[in-house]
Amino acid sequence: MQKNPDKNFVTVGVDPATDEYYVTIPEWIINDLGWYEGTEVEWVIDGDELLLKEVQDEWSNGHYVSHLFKR
Repeated sequence: MQKNPDKNFVTVGVDPATDEYYVTIPEWIINDLGWYEGTEVEWVIDGDELLLKEVQDEWSNGHYVSHLFKR
């Protein structure tokens, strides 16, 4: 695993079996964020930027709610 924050570029790919687009998040970013397989993230489009935010689940006043984890 190589950490190189100066080169945070990936290419959009297409899965030949499903024709779905994908990007690969580098392992060091996943580790730095404390994410793991199964971590639920939300896509947020802000102008011409795409942000990924981890969704944190909790119980509040007897109701199940989800909110975004803010660093």
